This record gives sequence, structure tokens and C-alpha cells, in this order.
Amino acid sequence: MQKLVLSLSCLLLTACSKPDMGRFTPGLVDNCRAMPAFIKNTGLGTQVAIDTQQQGYVGVRLVQAQTGQTWQHPTWDDAGHVGANTRDRQGNIYLVPTPEVSLAENPPALQNRIYRIDSQTGEMQTWLELPAVAQPSPANPFGAMGLFYDCDTHSLYASSLAGSTPQQAQGRLYQIDVASKQVVDQLEQVDAIGVGVFNGVPHKRFYFGSARSSDVYSVPLDAQGHFINQPRHEFALAALPNGNTTSVRRFMFTKAGSSYALQVKELEFSFRLLAENNLKRRAYNFSYQADKDTWQFLSSRLETTTSR
Repeated sequence: MQKLVLSLSCLLLTACSKPDMGRFTPGLVDNCRAMPAFIKNTGLGTQVAIDTQQQGYVGVRLVQAQTGQTWQHPTWDDAGHVGANTRDRQGNIYLVPTPEVSLAENPPALQNRIYRIDSQTGEMQTWLELPAVAQPSPANPFGAMGLFYDCDTHSLYASSLAGSTPQQAQGRLYQIDVASKQVVDQLEQVDAIGVGVFNGVPHKRFYFGSARSSDVYSVPLDAQGHFINQPRHEFALAALPNGNTTSVRRFMFTKAGSSYALQVKELEFSFRLLAENNLKRRAYNFSYQADKDTWQFLSSRLETTTSR
């Protein structure tokens, strides 16, 4: 009888120690994102896109879809060349600096930060300096790389390569509480570029593309959006038809009929400046398999010259 009681106690303790995974509606986590309020004051109308192509300019700008007319706030080139960006439910825009052809516009010491464009004023300012093992340097000038906003937990997720070397992974994945501007959770020694969040049928998952291979991994997120360090391999671009040995730089989840779709975009990366101008970069399309909580490859295509 005593053995049975002990066994039951162990079972109860084990059950109690399991994390609360929350009850999130399966599907998209970023569909609350709003367009910035300042757009109405630019004279471009409402049909505008946030453009970070940086062909003939530095930073970010707005472009009118029909006419091609552009608009740029005076502060929008303060970060130098920029990479990933996202918006929150108030329409604030978050961006990270990403060095491309030289370090003149992107000094290494300023690369591990997130900038924010205020939804009301349009002014861009430094929003957060990310804590890192070591600062970016000329040997590895990269810091913050990926961004993704989760409406459910009002969290901004980011990846950073600061402190890493071609031989050693010292990067981090961050969960940032937007309201307090505090890093509330992080994973250590993970070198990732693109990041994304999706509410699967079992629970919420965080996806990231390795900076060192074409592999994509995911980890579960609990009810607060914190990382549960149980990585799962999802797929590798190199193993797909017409796939490349590149890294995933961007995750885009969309509704597709009664299911969901994922498109990932690639980047050649080797801890050197990103002036590789790969004209044959591909976008890869997947369909969500709800019964397995996995992504099934559908097709790939060459990216258009205007996609980022």
C-alpha cells in the first residue's frame, strides 16, 4: 500500500510540474497588427507598403503601390541598412539594423538593437539594446536579425548573432514584453536568422531558421509565450526539391481556405557582409497538417526582384 501511495504522489508531482501551455485558438498570431496612424499625414493614401529594399536609398521608406511615389521620415536612415521588421497592434513598427555592403552605415557596436517607428509621429528611435554574450565586431558584424510579433501575449520575438563566430554559436533567441520593454525569456547558444510564431493544434510554437544550415527548428511556447527548450526539427531547405543550402530569413504564415499556409524565404549567410545579391533566391511554400502538427512542402519559386 505504501508503494502505491508513493507512486501516486510521484505521478501527481509530475503532473503538477508540467508547464501551462494555454488554450490558444489554432492559427495566426499576428493578425491584430495595425497600420501606422501617421500614414494619413504622408499624402500617399492608404494603399502603401513598407519598403526595405534599399535600392538607391538607406533605411526604410513607404511606397505607394499604384504610383510608386515614396515617403521617408528624416529619422528613417538613422539605423543604416535595415533588415527584418514587424508591427504591433498599435501600428508601431519595429526594425533591426543589418549591415550589407560596408560597416560605414552600420557600425558593429550599434547592430544588436531594435528600433521603433512611432505609430503616431513616424519618428524612429532606438527602442531596446539586446543583452548579448559579446558585442558584434568586424569579425562578425551581425547582431539582431529576426523579428516576429505575437498578438496573444503582446510579445516581440527576436534573434541575435552577437558574439558568435563562424566556429562557435553564441547567439540568442529573445521574448520581449512590448509593454515593459523587458526581455522576459531567452534561449542561449542558438544562431538563428528568421523567426516566427504559429498556434498549432496542440499549442503555440516558435519557429527559427538556423544561421549555420538550411534547417528549420521549432520549440513549444507556454501560456505566457516563454520558451520550452525542447527543439524539434521541422525541415531543411537543402532536402526539398530545388532546395538550396541557405538559411531561412523570413517566415510568413497566412490563412489558406480552411487551413493555413507557410512561406519561407532564404538567404545566403556565412558571417560575412550580405552583399551576395543572389538573384536566384527562392520562396518555399508549405501547408499545415493539423492532424500531425507539421508543415507539408508544396512548391518553391524564384523570388521576384521586389520581394524582401
